[in-house]
Amino acid sequence: MSVGFVEVPLPDSPYEMWIRGELEGYLGLPEGFRAEIIEGDIVVSPAARFTHNRIAARIAAAFVRASDADPEFRWEAVPNTGVGEPESKGWIPDVAIVDNRRGDEAAEAGLVVIGPRDMAMAVEVTSPSNADHDREPGPQHRRKNGNRIMSKWTDYASAGVEFYLLVDGDPRVARAILYFDPNPETSRYESAIAWDLGEPIVLPEPFGLTIDTADWKIWS
Repeated sequence: MSVGFVEVPLPDSPYEMWIRGELEGYLGLPEGFRAEIIEGDIVVSPAARFTHNRIAARIAAAFVRASDADPEFRWEAVPNTGVGEPESKGWIPDVAIVDNRRGDEAAEAGLVVIGPRDMAMAVEVTSPSNADHDREPGPQHRRKNGNRIMSKWTDYASAGVEFYLLVDGDPRVARAILYFDPNPETSRYESAIAWDLGEPIVLPEPFGLTIDTADWKIWS
């Protein structure tokens, strides 16, 4: 299966329907499919593979262990939560890393989605069907998507998300990359650190966390 941009007439803006949880149903998506809004376009993705979800779960578990070990550790990992920037952007990162005080405030306020500046780090794990929508756009992205040069990488940078951790299981890549120093004016991250899969991911401050990747599998 592949990811596709969808252009259909809607009774309301894609963002408002996404916020209300109506978009997937209106599009008639099969169970497990999800819709996101990247630069105003509806992007539909199939259900993720087990290995994809397992890696995302391992990342979230590392934050839980750090919090259990240190009462002063202030970060929590929230899987598959909506993050929106009205009116043209709505994402569902595999894991959102949030300051736990901000998480408490969002829960107390009953927020449906959080804003991009509420998320200290976005985490995405690539899948064969949608890897180009997670990565920094390049020639391959342009060949597949025509003039659409935006991706989650550019969207997150444009929105000022401070850190973006991309785990890319493509056997031609097989590495984790932490992007930081976002430049909203250029929609780019200015800095990055990379680790080959199999090596521990050593997240710098403010996280100060090491994530073991020894048994993480690349795409078959």
